[in-house]
Amino acid sequence: MCTPYANPPVLAGDDEEEFPYDVEDDVWGTVEPLDDYKPGGFHPIIFGDRLGANGRFRVVSKLGAGGYGTVWLCEDTLSPTLKWRAVKVMSAKVSKPDCAELRTLDAFHGIDRSTLETDFHLSVPLEHFWIDGPNGRHLALVFSLCAATAESIFTNYGQHRSLIKDLCFQLAKSLELMHSRGFCHGDFRPSNILFRLRDGIDSLPETELLQHMMPPRPVRVISIEDEKPVTRASAPSVPEFLIPCTSILYHSGLCAAQLAVTDFGVSYSPSNPPEQGSTGIPTRWAAPEERFGVRDLLSYPSDIWSLGCVIAWLAMGFTPFGHEEDGAWKDELSINMEKHLGPMPEPFRAKFREDHDQETPVEELGKTEAELEPVTEIAKKEWQRRREQEMAGQKSGGHSQFGRDLLKSTMVNSLRTVMTAVEVKQMSGQLLANSSQLPFSDLRQLNSKAWPVSDDKISVQLEEREIDQLSDLLMSIFKWQPKDRAPLQHVLNHPWFEGRNRNAAKVPPPVATSNKSVVGETSAWMKSFLNYRSAARLLPGGFS
Repeated sequence: MCTPYANPPVLAGDDEEEFPYDVEDDVWGTVEPLDDYKPGGFHPIIFGDRLGANGRFRVVSKLGAGGYGTVWLCEDTLSPTLKWRAVKVMSAKVSKPDCAELRTLDAFHGIDRSTLETDFHLSVPLEHFWIDGPNGRHLALVFSLCAATAESIFTNYGQHRSLIKDLCFQLAKSLELMHSRGFCHGDFRPSNILFRLRDGIDSLPETELLQHMMPPRPVRVISIEDEKPVTRASAPSVPEFLIPCTSILYHSGLCAAQLAVTDFGVSYSPSNPPEQGSTGIPTRWAAPEERFGVRDLLSYPSDIWSLGCVIAWLAMGFTPFGHEEDGAWKDELSINMEKHLGPMPEPFRAKFREDHDQETPVEELGKTEAELEPVTEIAKKEWQRRREQEMAGQKSGGHSQFGRDLLKSTMVNSLRTVMTAVEVKQMSGQLLANSSQLPFSDLRQLNSKAWPVSDDKISVQLEEREIDQLSDLLMSIFKWQPKDRAPLQHVLNHPWFEGRNRNAAKVPPPVATSNKSVVGETSAWMKSFLNYRSAARLLPGGFS
């Protein structure tokens, strides 16, 4: 969710006015773009600020930032016992009474929080409030505090195969409940998946909690005109400091072996998918209908495709089709998908040709899907080579077997991690003693005086049985057409999960919602507020 800050240069002839603020030094870490602090944009926040009624939430550190807002570590000063919370402050332009984040609360009506968090691994708001600021009116969502994202799970825990399967199964269960309540997540990827904390960690003393977080280095915001630091008086729309994100680390010893799926900001009902035909999920995790913007096909199978990508990432440390960070853009992704899944069918084929200003060749007209050849030249050559091998009796099995063989060939190789043999042994012992706690390496704690020897890192070599099972699971998910993808029950009951679904919690039956939903109450409150402002303008001394 975080993106490196870069104030884009304004070229001669640009219609847009140059943003008048910058940072006085390099920013070490990931932050939101500074020019998102403008009317309709982000609310300016720095350490020590108080948020909510009577300044209830004291801002202590920064946990995240993305396209829709910023997330802050806050002390709930009104809690009878010390309680740490994550407060997400949305940008003004997306702060609406009927926003997707609030709609999820209605979707999960009647399900107690322990079931949501422990059995189905979801992180939904505990409560919400509104903030009036210089850039507009902002919705603030309060969450239970969690730790780091799932982005580096394989490199830290790849050797612990049972743990990896536990975590992947938890993610499948989260989608099971979401889909049972009639909505798709729409942005299912590791950066929106967090580790939960062990019981009691959200009540640690402040100094002890912060010892397990990399201290961020705030950088002063300055006015470009005079290069002087801004203040709230001189520039109320921007923060006085741009602050990098931090988190509670894997090896802090504070994490549970439990995940929490969060960020429902682009969730949608299959009956009303996004107008633009995509939620904006990065192509690395996006189903074909997402990548090519085929709105009518967006539905539950789109989430299941993303789940397959996440399972591959957690279980192997890579996604099968490449990704933009590797320099693999839309063409390369299409090539890799055709190599694994066979020729690109309609409607994606027409979209691909449209993107490349290509006409459909005459010889292709009237062909059935089974008669098509790959539309990308590299995949076409690969497929022709494969057919020659089949004709010579060296290979058999068609598209599906070819794709599975290709995936298995990458899984046979040793998969690199960052852990040493000594660390793996220590962490294996911790898992045996307490499987509910995320294992950690003493050497990787922030207060450690030693550090693992870099040339002692070990790799993961998957066993043949797991290669067969995992490749079968993934290839059952990765199908061009949404209707052909494995349903969630198939995924949950797949042999790779070793029977975990037999004793898993069952999806609770829907409960009739009350007349007063969260969205309804918020909408009514907003209407009342707007009526109050309108009336106040008519009074002496009213709003100007």
